[in-house]
Amino acid sequence: MLETFQSLDLMLQIFWGLAILSSVVFIIQAIGTFMGLDADTDLSADAADSADASDSFDDSGFHLVSFKSVISFILGFSWTGVLFWDDFENPIWLCLLATVIGLAFMAIIAWALYMVMKLDKDNTFRTKDTVGMTADVYLRIPAMKKDSGKITISLNGSMHELEAITESVEDIPTGAKVRILNELDGDTVLVERL
Repeated sequence: MLETFQSLDLMLQIFWGLAILSSVVFIIQAIGTFMGLDADTDLSADAADSADASDSFDDSGFHLVSFKSVISFILGFSWTGVLFWDDFENPIWLCLLATVIGLAFMAIIAWALYMVMKLDKDNTFRTKDTVGMTADVYLRIPAMKKDSGKITISLNGSMHELEAITESVEDIPTGAKVRILNELDGDTVLVERL
């Protein structure tokens, strides 16, 4: 077996070596992920600050370069080199194709990790988070806090309906735009017409 490997062209030996090594690391990563031992890191961050996966993927940025995405690049690059070795006479073209496929693997894995990390985000609706936002009046809001009306507001990609009162001297009609001034309790807010 070792003699067969040594008889291969040096570039094909490199492709095979990278393919085997990256496949083993990828399988270990996959097993670790399924067992809950997942901790991907951002390679551009300090080692002390990047121990947990939430540092690599957050709403403020999409980090393409992480340990998993680099392993995915090497996996795609090396296996492309191994599988298409006989189809290319010029190794430069093979390396270009392998690089393109490796970058595609890298992007797909980075995107998949980003989507998984978004699932971990806390999207709990809190009325206090709506203060200062604009909403639409759904049911007329009577003047001078006489009674409550209803507003609808979009927060974190979902629509919410809240009770609303106003200190205004005039009723706020259905369809009007209002600004939320304060949270009065869990389901009621104080608003003003825009």
